[in-house]
Amino acid sequence: MLLGCEVARAHFSTNMGESTDLGLASNADHWSGYVATLDWGPGERDRSAFNALLRASSLGLDPEVALRVVGELIRANGGSFNATKLQNQCTRAYKFTGGSQAVTVTIVQPATPKFDPDRLKGFAAKTSGIDQTWLKARSPVSINGITSASFLEHLYEPGEKVLVFTELHSQGENLFEVGKDNGPLPKLTANGVWYLVNPVDGQTHPNPRQDNKPSRRSEESVTAWRYLVLESDVAGSEEWLSCLVQLPLQISAIYTSGGKSIHALVRVDAESKQEWDAIRNQIKPILVPLGADEAAMTGVRLSRLPGALRGLQQQELLYLNPKPSPKPIIQL
Repeated sequence: MLLGCEVARAHFSTNMGESTDLGLASNADHWSGYVATLDWGPGERDRSAFNALLRASSLGLDPEVALRVVGELIRANGGSFNATKLQNQCTRAYKFTGGSQAVTVTIVQPATPKFDPDRLKGFAAKTSGIDQTWLKARSPVSINGITSASFLEHLYEPGEKVLVFTELHSQGENLFEVGKDNGPLPKLTANGVWYLVNPVDGQTHPNPRQDNKPSRRSEESVTAWRYLVLESDVAGSEEWLSCLVQLPLQISAIYTSGGKSIHALVRVDAESKQEWDAIRNQIKPILVPLGADEAAMTGVRLSRLPGALRGLQQQELLYLNPKPSPKPIIQL
């Protein structure tokens, strides 16, 4: 799960551009750890917001970025805020630690995050030499010989079931059960092969969002809210990989789509769909400006199954880590 600490750290990382000020980076990291200790629940948000902004001011952090992070933490924990009140809190906090003027930051209720090519370019440029060969060499599990079936065996628990699709809008042509003697998985179709990233019970349930239409691929069938998919149709592959390896996310796998896109499977281990949504809402404002496809960030999501072919192009596995940590791949 991406905690408040990672939300703040990632926000400062993506907003600092190509800054090499190690002191500022250290202070941002210290502040990120501090805000994660605060209570962002009902009744405590005002106090936590002021304390967070007070600490940001004492550490010399940019009030605009600090204010944005505080607003997102409030929203990610199910709250809302008055923009003017939060602005005034920020001004008081920064004056308290020696500032003589009002903080001229405008914060508004959330706009839909949008792709920012300059943000992508600046963040990707913080590292170099990242390509598919680099990533394959750093995979904790060797990708040599990994089949579609062994890929699923690495990422799901014995007895868990995973739906596999050759028709995108079907109910899944194959139900793969980990640890069982399954039939062969499809290897080739003109449009490729997909899998539902969160495990299911294999049963058909009424889907209340589609007039109770029977389905075994709706959220009623999901047995664990474990994964979230990141993909981009707007970022170049090397820039996208450069972003992925720097993010403090628990990335379990990275693979190609058999086309131009590269998918990342992020482990979140949410206890419920509501918690999964909250985690998604935390990271969306950070990742969408970098090129992440917001439409792909859904709890019931199909992704390309590594090891299969999409026409003549392989859906190629680049990285596999069944037990990831939130530490960026580039630091492992």
